[in-house]
Amino acid sequence: MELMEGRLFMKTFFTQPIGQLGRQNSLGFIGINVVLLVVFFGELDISRGLGNFINFFWGFSLFSIILAGYYLVQDQVPSYWREASAILGGVIIVGTLIEISSPEYTLDNGGFAPMYFLWAFNSLIYVLTMRGTGIFRPIYEYFSIFGYISIFVASGANVFLDYVIPESIQPIFGLGWIAMVVGLGYGSYVAWGDKLASGSELE
Repeated sequence: MELMEGRLFMKTFFTQPIGQLGRQNSLGFIGINVVLLVVFFGELDISRGLGNFINFFWGFSLFSIILAGYYLVQDQVPSYWREASAILGGVIIVGTLIEISSPEYTLDNGGFAPMYFLWAFNSLIYVLTMRGTGIFRPIYEYFSIFGYISIFVASGANVFLDYVIPESIQPIFGLGWIAMVVGLGYGSYVAWGDKLASGSELE
């Protein structure tokens, strides 16, 4: 009986409407980033296994937000954005697995910088393209832009200049990361809520 209930839950979760999936993973993304910020700024020591689990959950929640993001704005963009979203989501999953399997990529040295660079670059294009359409509320657009620019600069410096942001100015980029979490995470949650309220969600 319990096994059947578990299977039913898994089927319901993975076949739910895209809007509900997007909202759930937006909240999950916020929650996991709160944990990461506490660990990073609190300089807490956690086991490698737990760190890998947190990292995977971060990647999966972001992957889901990216895939759902196309359907949130599909009336405003060409259809090939769907494939582009799938590719970017794949980059996030692969990059996350690289971080998990390679101890050299840690929070202290910027992680797997190419993944963050591609994500920030494409997400910046996404949010700038959507500005003024009314899909996202302006305050979350501004948070997202500031956050993505911060990630773009930090990861780009690592990728192209082999430069790691020094600890003395990391708090500035930490603020950028927090802005991104609010803009992407809660901004997407609110945007999907608005779309659901309008009755225009896709199955």
